[in-house]
Amino acid sequence: MLKQKIEAAYQGNSTPTAPPPAASPSAADQEEDPRVTHGVLLLKAAGVASVDLIAHRDTGEWLTALAVDHDHFRTPPSVEDVKEGRVQTVLSGRSLIGLLIKPRHAATPLEAAWALATTTYNRIAADLTTVNGEGQTIRIVLDDGLPHTDND
Repeated sequence: MLKQKIEAAYQGNSTPTAPPPAASPSAADQEEDPRVTHGVLLLKAAGVASVDLIAHRDTGEWLTALAVDHDHFRTPPSVEDVKEGRVQTVLSGRSLIGLLIKPRHAATPLEAAWALATTTYNRIAADLTTVNGEGQTIRIVLDDGLPHTDND
């Protein structure tokens, strides 16, 4: 049943959000199942050929070290120094799946790893949500300290 809900949401065929007039929905019915949201995100990542990931070298190393044991994560073949301690690398959709799963589940809430994992997950989610299949470059930037430019 969960798999079907995820696939329906991914294809845009999810059930209507408004309940029938006679029904009085509970708070649980009104909330979207986070497993469905996560499943849709994994399906979107699976359809991506590559993404540019820009982060501070320390953050990139942390993500790689944490996700390297996941079956689908592959260590990037190259990491390029950009500026200000930032690095840029290209990840496959398959490796992106590893980043979405491994760090998120390995983190204890309200600790440093949790903050890094949650920020990374949310940034990936935001960027994948905007994918529309028109060949745009997907660029995930983990740096709120510098202004975003087209040259990131």
